[in-house]
Amino acid sequence: MPGCKPKFQGPGGDENAGIYRVVGWILAAAAAGGLLGYLNAADIGGSTLEELEVIGLAALDAAVLAFFVGWAVDWFDRLHPQNPSTITLAGCVLCAGKNSCLNVWTCDGDWTFNLGGPSLTLLAPLDAGLTVDEIRTRGAPGDGPAFPIVDSGTGQPALHCEISSHIGDYFAAGGAIGSIAGAIAGGILGAILCGIVGAATFGLGALICFLLLVGAGILAGGLAGEWLGALAGYIADKLSDFDERGEAIHRGCLMMFSGRWVTDDGHQHNEIHDIESAQLIECNQCDTASTESSVGLMAAVGVGRHPTGPDP
Repeated sequence: MPGCKPKFQGPGGDENAGIYRVVGWILAAAAAGGLLGYLNAADIGGSTLEELEVIGLAALDAAVLAFFVGWAVDWFDRLHPQNPSTITLAGCVLCAGKNSCLNVWTCDGDWTFNLGGPSLTLLAPLDAGLTVDEIRTRGAPGDGPAFPIVDSGTGQPALHCEISSHIGDYFAAGGAIGSIAGAIAGGILGAILCGIVGAATFGLGALICFLLLVGAGILAGGLAGEWLGALAGYIADKLSDFDERGEAIHRGCLMMFSGRWVTDDGHQHNEIHDIESAQLIECNQCDTASTESSVGLMAAVGVGRHPTGPDP
C-alpha cells in the first residue's frame, strides 16, 4: 500500500527543501575539509599528486560525515509546532497508505493520510480565531513558509496527516552515531597502522593512509548504523499498535483527526503530525461525494447530530 504524497496547490513550495539544506551542509563541510587537508599537506610537504590526494580525501571524509550527521539534524529539526499545538479537524480521508519500500532515505515507514475535500472543517479549538485556510498555510512561529497542498489523486484541497513509524527516527540517529563512531575507530586504527606507512614513504603517505581509514570508518559506521536503526525501528513498530492504528483509517470515510499541528519545513507544508486520535463519522465514499452531502454531514456532526439516524 503506497503512502500519500501531496502536491502543492499553486506556485511556490519545495518538497525537497530539507534535502537541499543537507546538500548545502555537505558542500560546506567538503570545502572546510579540503582546506584543512591543503594546510596539512603544505606543512608536511610532498609531491603535487600526493597533495591533491590529501585535499581530495579530506574533503570527501568531511562531506560523508556531514551527510550522516546533517541528515539526522535536519530530520529531528524539521517539524515545528504551531500555536495552538493541538487541533481537531473533520473531513474526508482522500488518501490513506503506508510509506513502505526498501529505500529508507525516501520512505520512512509512516502511515500517511490526506484529510480534506469540501467537508474539511475545524472543530477545535474554536476560540483561537483560526480558519481552515490559516491551518493549511500559516507557518509555525519563527519558521516557514508553509504552502497549501492538494491530494494528488483527487486534486482536492487537503491537509497532510501522519502517524510516525520508529523507523525514520532510529535510522537517522543510527547513521549519525555510527558515522561518528566509525570516524573515531578509523582514526585510532589509522594512528596505529599508518605510522608504519609513513616510515616507509617519508612524506604524505601516512596522512593519505590515515584519511583513507577514517573515511572507510565513517562510511561503514554510518551505513551500518542506519540499517541497524531501521531494523530496530521496524521491530519496535511490530511490537506496538502502530499498524493497527494506521489500518483503522480508510479512504472514502468521513473522520475526525486530533493531533499536533506543525509546519514541516523539510517539505514546506503544514500537517497533523502525529495523529493522536481518529474517530469515524461515516464511510460513504466521500472522496467522490457531492459538495452538498459532505458539507451537510459535517455541519450536523458539528452540532452533535447525525442526519441519517444513529451514529455509525
